[in-house]
Amino acid sequence: MSSTHTDLPARKPREAAAPVDRPTALAKARVLFTDSAGRVLLVRLCSVAARPHWGLPGGTVEAGSETPRDAAVREIREELALPCSPGRLLSVDWVRRPDDLPRMVHVFDGGQLDERDLARIRLDETELGEWRMCAPEEARQLMSPQSWGQLKESLTARAAGRGPAELVDGTPVAH
Repeated sequence: MSSTHTDLPARKPREAAAPVDRPTALAKARVLFTDSAGRVLLVRLCSVAARPHWGLPGGTVEAGSETPRDAAVREIREELALPCSPGRLLSVDWVRRPDDLPRMVHVFDGGQLDERDLARIRLDETELGEWRMCAPEEARQLMSPQSWGQLKESLTARAAGRGPAELVDGTPVAH
């Protein structure tokens, strides 16, 4: 007896693939600017939190085709109204946050700002409350330990002409 297509067992409908657990993190881009005195540009985020959050200017990398470097250019233009051509990547920090997505923070060298650059800063007041130039010790007092670690290691990488520094929660990774 010959077999026909009607003799074949019916195909089962294709089952939907089980959801795949994929690592999820936010990518951030920050830019380290200094002035001729070695002070660092910090911004204070507008926040509902009780404690002000000071950090390097920058923000979230947009999903899709934006790179961290592209995000740095866009964020500095949007938040400070400054043109920006980021230099070397100074550090990459894996920041763990309880009950939230981890962040991969890329810190780029923004170079030195002069008085004309500083006079051109116009804050996006929906995101930033203020800006200031700070000596590193003042920055240390204003910033969270993780943000201070990013700044400190980025300054070290810049001064030594090396980098990027590999960090976890603002602390260098031991190799």
